[in-house]
Parts: sequence; C-alpha cells; structure tokens
Amino acid sequence: MILNSNILMDFSREIDEMDGEFQLMYFASEIVNGTFNYFKIERKTSNVGKPPFDLKDMIKLIFYRYINKITSTIELAYNAKYNHLYNLIYHGLEPSDRTIRDYCKYFQPIFQLIMSFILIVANRIGLTDFEHIAIDGTIKNAHNSPFNIIKEKDISLLIKHYMIEELSKDEIKQLRRTGRKFMNDKSKSDEEKVDILFYWWRLLDYSGQVSLALNDHDARLMKIKNKGQKYPKFSFNIQLGTDTKSKLICGVNAVQNPTDHYQIPALMKQILANLQIKPLKISADTIYLTLANLQYLEELNITALIPTSKQNRKNSGNLPDNPFAIDYFVFDEYKNVFICPNNEELTLDGAYPAPQEKGGGNKIKLVYSNYQACKNCKYKGTCYTTNHRTITRYIHEVTYKVERLMSTKEGMKDYKLRSKTVESHNGTFKRIYNYDYIPIVGLKRVQNLMFTIVASYNAIRLFNLVEGNKMDLYSVISAIRFISMT
Repeated sequence: MILNSNILMDFSREIDEMDGEFQLMYFASEIVNGTFNYFKIERKTSNVGKPPFDLKDMIKLIFYRYINKITSTIELAYNAKYNHLYNLIYHGLEPSDRTIRDYCKYFQPIFQLIMSFILIVANRIGLTDFEHIAIDGTIKNAHNSPFNIIKEKDISLLIKHYMIEELSKDEIKQLRRTGRKFMNDKSKSDEEKVDILFYWWRLLDYSGQVSLALNDHDARLMKIKNKGQKYPKFSFNIQLGTDTKSKLICGVNAVQNPTDHYQIPALMKQILANLQIKPLKISADTIYLTLANLQYLEELNITALIPTSKQNRKNSGNLPDNPFAIDYFVFDEYKNVFICPNNEELTLDGAYPAPQEKGGGNKIKLVYSNYQACKNCKYKGTCYTTNHRTITRYIHEVTYKVERLMSTKEGMKDYKLRSKTVESHNGTFKRIYNYDYIPIVGLKRVQNLMFTIVASYNAIRLFNLVEGNKMDLYSVISAIRFISMT
C-alpha cells in the first residue's frame, strides 16, 4: 500500500510539472477515455484487410484538432507525424489527411457523447448544478457561393424548355447564369435534366422558399445581422443553450428554420439528454415568447424567464420617442384597466378567441378602450387617428404567468444573467473557430461539426474552471476515471 501511495504521489507530481499545453492535451485524452468507458463505445470491425486505426486514438486526434483550432486536415496529419506531443498522447498515430477526413465524416457524432460526458463531470465534481440555462440563436453561413443558386422561376422556364417547347432568346436571357449553364451542360441527357429539375422543384416546395442553394440543398435564406448586409444569405440557424454558472454549453442544435420562435422544445430535449438532469430555469429573449415554447416548459415544470417586447424595451432603456406608444399605457392588474398618458382609464370592451398559434394553443384577445374620454381628449388626432384609442392584449394562463414573473425584480435579476452568458459564444465560434469558413455541407454534417466544436470548447472551459478554482488536476483526472466506471 505504501508503494502504491508513492506511485500515485509521483504521478500527481509529474502532472503538476507538465507545461500548460501538455496538461490540456492529457486532460482531453482522459475526457475521451472516460467517454468511451461511460457510454461503452465499441467499434465492430471485420478481420478482413488491413486493420483500421484505433477509433479512440483517432477521436483524440480529431478532438485536439478543434481544441487547438486547427482547421486543415493536412496540418493535423503533419502534427500527428512530427509533433512529439501528439505522438506521445496518441500513441504514434500517423494517419493521412484523407483518413482524418473520413473519420470526421463517419465518427463525428461521437462528439455529442464527449460533450455530454464533460457536462456530467462538471456537475459531479461540483463546478455547477445547471440550475439556469440561457438560450440564444445565431446564424452560420452555409458553404455555398451566393452566385451558385437557382430560383423557382428558372426551374419553371427550364421545365418548359425540356417538356413543352424550346425557350425563346428573350426567355433564355431571363435565366440566371446557373440556369444557362445547366442548359449548356452536354454531359447529361434531356431525361436526366428533367429528373434533376423536378428534384429541385420538390426541394423548393419542401423548403417553402423561392431559391435553392445548389452546393448545399439543406441551407435556407436567412437575414444576417452584419452591418452592410442588405440581402439574406444561405445559412443555418444554430441554437445554443448555456449554463449561466459555469458558461459550459449544454446543447447545440442546427436547424433550417430562419427564426427562433419555436426552437426551445427540440433544443431542450437535447439538453436534457446531455445533462441527464433537469434545469430549473430557462431564459431567452423575446422572440422565444410563443405559446408552444411556454407550454412545453410548463409541462416540464421549468420556469421560463422570457420578457415581453414592452418589458424588454423598458429594461433596456429603449423606449419609443412617441409619447403615446403602448409602452406609456400602464396596466393596472387589480382594476384590469389601462391608464393612458392623459391619466384616463381604458376599460375592457370584450374578450375574443384569437387565431390558433403555430404549434397549438389559443390565446384570448382582450380589447380595452374608453370612447367617451377619447372623444373629449385634447390629444385627439395625435394619440389616435380613428374614432378612439384601443389597446389589444393577447393572453393565456401560461403567458400571463411568465409576464407577471418578468415584472418582478427577482425575475429580471435572473434574466440579466443571460446576456453575460450566451452572447459571447457566437463571436467565439465565428472569429476563433472560423466555423463560417469550414467547407461542410448538409444539415446533418453541420450538426455534427457543431457537436465537435462545442465539445472542444467545453473541454477548454472545464480545464480553465479547474485551474480557476485551484483544483488539483490529478484529483480531477482521478474523478473522471471514477465517473466513467459508474
């Protein structure tokens, strides 16, 4: 027992004497080992042909590629061959860049399990309880040239050309460059071209858009927030859920929907699977304030921290210049009236069923007015341009509950943690991981890429949390090994 204790002390001393880069590599290697043990990942291979590279070591190599922000598989293959740190950690693997690309293509889904294992470790060693998760969305550019697209009207003209009658010179001039290039392609028969055109037509019909990215059929036109970007670009919507305490990313979901309105349920299912525990609070900005999202969180008994547009403008100090905007009409909950800027009460006229929302559920439309007060008001013609001013309010039991919570100091205090948590990741992925420029196409591959980037980010973040909390790295690695066996 004394000998074993001395060996453990020597090993702990060796870890402390490692430089920072090697410590991080060693830590990442232990994370991968733990993931394979915890989720019992095994690769079934045949005994025919040349034995493949060890899957665990290849995953370690790809994992550290993203940890070290290496975007080129050629550079990674070079490091695997000539960098002594890589040789030491990854047992002398020397795969070609083509082999690395193949492993990225077929085994990248494993990184969701690595991501999940990191979160489980962070919780088990006491760094966070995942009580409050902040949600936000960002746009990732698709790997598709803005000129390599075809529009619905181009497809219609081309179908007419091949199935009804040849296009006139004026009609050919109406085609985009990609349409004319398609017409002049001599490598395909007319029958093959018709099949392709109807396939494109079905894709457009499925997407509900009028343009199709020819390089990446899964991409959708989305508005970009970049200054000077006038037109939408083909992109993917990346949804992130981040722990407000540890800043670890708990879920990442790549979707084709250009807006964030109904994205919470799909992202939350992944977060629950990754964490294996349920958070108590979810915060998100106003665009997520839909009945479908709120009802989903209500069923899970998770508190939603999502302000209304009016509350958001008030708390950000972005109130409108118009003194008669709805923001300046105060709602008296006890009397159920709106008090206008002229101190008159707008009472409830009636309650009506509102149209059903997407995702299910109906709100009640409440209309408030005071015809007599408006008739004699000195601001007549300024506050309103019709007969009198009306205030329309759409409510539901669930939305009303969230609105009341967000009107309290406690609710806003919790909500403010969101902006300090999730916003920074978007810039990190764009500027440091350069994910807009990684040549990946297809929704599934983009999703797997995001799992890999987030897993590497979380590994670095966990490593920094261990250092920041002055935890012994050897003790943490021992805990990782213990957790992986439970």
